[in-house]
Amino acid sequence: MHKLSEIRLYNDFPWAAPVVPDVSEPYFAKPIPWQFPDLLIELIGKMFTEIEEFFNSSDLPIEVAIYEIKEVFGRLEISSFSPYPEVSAIFRKYTELSKGYFE
Repeated sequence: MHKLSEIRLYNDFPWAAPVVPDVSEPYFAKPIPWQFPDLLIELIGKMFTEIEEFFNSSDLPIEVAIYEIKEVFGRLEISSFSPYPEVSAIFRKYTELSKGYFE
């Protein structure tokens, strides 16, 4: 099995790739590449899996946009949009779970 990485997760979950606005000066709109420990990347992979399972089990198309995932004050901050509160709840759950990975 290959080591998980940001790129590998985006290949496995193409819907999770960051949405970058089409602006004339994209410098501030470009997401910063992850520099997370391997265990945190695994946690993010579990989060993506749980989101995908929610949509599959609900027989819904995947409707979520992720703008950026970064570390802020010792936990993940996930900038995203989804019309489904269940997806927001999953993001909150993994934000809380991520606290232990930055200590």
